Amino acid sequence: MVGTSLVDMYGKCREISYSRKMFDNMPERNVTTWNAMIGGYMKVGDLKSGIFLFEEMALRTSVTWNQMIDGLAKNGNMAMARQFFDRVPEELRTVVTWTVMVDGYASGGEMEAANEIFEMMPKRNFYVWSSMISGYFKKGKVEEAKAIFDRMQLRNLVNWNSLISGYAQNGLCDEALDAFTRMQSEGFEPDEFTLVSVLSACAQLGILDVGKKVHEMAIQKGVQLNNFVLNGLVDMYAKCGDLINARLLFEEMPCKTTATWNALILGFAVHGQCKEAIKLFGRMESRGEKPDNITFLAVLSACAHGGFVEKGLEIFSKMEKYGVTASIKHYGCIVDLLGRAGRIQEAYKLIKEMPLKPNETILGALLGACRTHGDTDMAERMLEEVDGLKCGSAVDDPVHYVLLSSIYAASEKWEQAEGMRVALFNKGSKKAAGCSTVMLESTESSFIPPLKTSRHL
Repeated sequence: MVGTSLVDMYGKCREISYSRKMFDNMPERNVTTWNAMIGGYMKVGDLKSGIFLFEEMALRTSVTWNQMIDGLAKNGNMAMARQFFDRVPEELRTVVTWTVMVDGYASGGEMEAANEIFEMMPKRNFYVWSSMISGYFKKGKVEEAKAIFDRMQLRNLVNWNSLISGYAQNGLCDEALDAFTRMQSEGFEPDEFTLVSVLSACAQLGILDVGKKVHEMAIQKGVQLNNFVLNGLVDMYAKCGDLINARLLFEEMPCKTTATWNALILGFAVHGQCKEAIKLFGRMESRGEKPDNITFLAVLSACAHGGFVEKGLEIFSKMEKYGVTASIKHYGCIVDLLGRAGRIQEAYKLIKEMPLKPNETILGALLGACRTHGDTDMAERMLEEVDGLKCGSAVDDPVHYVLLSSIYAASEKWEQAEGMRVALFNKGSKKAAGCSTVMLESTESSFIPPLKTSRHL
C-alpha cells in the first residue's frame, strides 16, 4: 500500500522517473500499482509507455480500461481511445466506461460521436448527462443542450449548473436566470459554481439589483466565497457600474488572480474612469502580477477613451516584455487611440506595418477618426488599399459606406456623399436600426425609433 501510494504520488506530481523507479523496485505489485503507474504515464502524455505497460498486465480491471480510455482522450488521441473502448470485455464495461468515452468526445467537441455512444448506453449516470449538455453548449448548440436536459427524469445540482453555465456562456442570460429560479423551485440549493454563472449573467445584463440579491443569498446560505465567487462578484459590480463595492471587495480579497485585476481594470475603463484603470494597471505591475492579453486590452481601451496617447503607446510596447502577443483587438485600440488624437498618419502607418491583416474593426476605427478630423483623402486611401477590401466582407459593411458618406458631406463634397448612399442602396444593404432600453421601476422597456426615409438620409 505504501509503495503504491508513492508510485501514485510521484505520477500525479509529474515526477515520472521517480514513479517508475519506485514501481520497478517494489517486491510485490498488485493491479492497483499497475493502474497507478499507467495513470502517471497518461498524466505526462507518455502514451507509448502507458500502452506498453497496459499490454504487459496479466490482470486488468474496469478501472484499468477506464484509465486508458480517459488518458488517451485527454491527450487528444480519440481514435485510439475508441479502439480501447471497443476492446473492453463486456463484463468490465461499466457505466463509468461508457461515460468516459462520451466525455472524451464531448470535451473534444465531437458531439455526433458523443451522441452515438450516449444513445447506445444501457444505463446513464448524472455525470454523462452533464457532459452532453456542456458539450453541446460549448459548440453553441443551445437547443440540443436544452433537449438533453429536458430528457432527464431525475436531475442533480451538477446538471442544473451545466444548464445555467451553458446559457451564461452563450450570452442567453435571461434564460440562465430563469433556470436559476426553476432550480430553486425544485428544491436545489445553489453552490459556488451556480453563483459564478448567475453573477456572470447579471454582469452581462447589467442588472445590479439582482446581482446584489445573489450576493446576499450567498452570505445567508453560507456558500463558500472562494476566489472564483469573489472574482464573479467583483466582475458583476464593476460591469454594473457599482465601482465602490467592486473596489471594496477587490481590496478585501487576500489572494488576487490576474482575473481579479482584469475585472476591476475593465470596470474602470468601461465606466470612464480611465485614470483609475491606468493606475490600477501600474499597481498590478508593481505587485509582480503578470498581465495577460485581457489586461492589456482593458487598459489600452482606457487609454483610448481617456486620450492618454503616450501612456497607451508605452503600455502597448510592454506587451512583448510580458510575453503577450498583440491581437487584432490590441492593434484596434492603438489605431483608435491615435485616430482620436488626430494622429491619423501614424495610425495608417501602424495598420500597414502590423503583422496581422486589418479587419472591419480596424477599418472602422480609422474611418471614424477620418470623419472626426475631416480627412477625406485618408478615408479614400483606406478603402482602396486595405488588403482584400474589394472582395472581402469589410466592403459590404454598410457602416463604412455611411461613415465615408458623412466624411464627404462634412467636406461639402455632396456628389461623392450621395454616391456612397447610392452604392449602399444598390447593394441592398440597410442601416441597422438602433434599439434603446430604458429601466423604469425595475421594468425593462425596449423601443426602436422610426427609420428615416431616403430623403432624410
